[in-house]
Amino acid sequence: MSKPGYADQGFWFRLIFMLLYWVVLNISVTVFGVLLVLVSLVKLGSKHEPVMLSSWLGSMTAFLRQNLSFLSFETEEKPFPFQPWPQVATDEEA
Repeated sequence: MSKPGYADQGFWFRLIFMLLYWVVLNISVTVFGVLLVLVSLVKLGSKHEPVMLSSWLGSMTAFLRQNLSFLSFETEEKPFPFQPWPQVATDEEA
């Protein structure tokens, strides 16, 4: 007979990591919001594309996606710092 989920030690470790990543998610959403406002202001007030800020915004989006996938049991892989920081491809057409 198999043990119930709460008797498994892995369940408790995952629960601890989920609580930690929930806190990280809340901080990340705030940083994402600040980056979003900065990119919007730069695009509004300038003709130049904020390449660096847009790159940071893209990698923050990928990190949020990884974090939410872990929290929703979609994947067992823990996000950063257990994986490398997500990199996004930049289109350099200029």
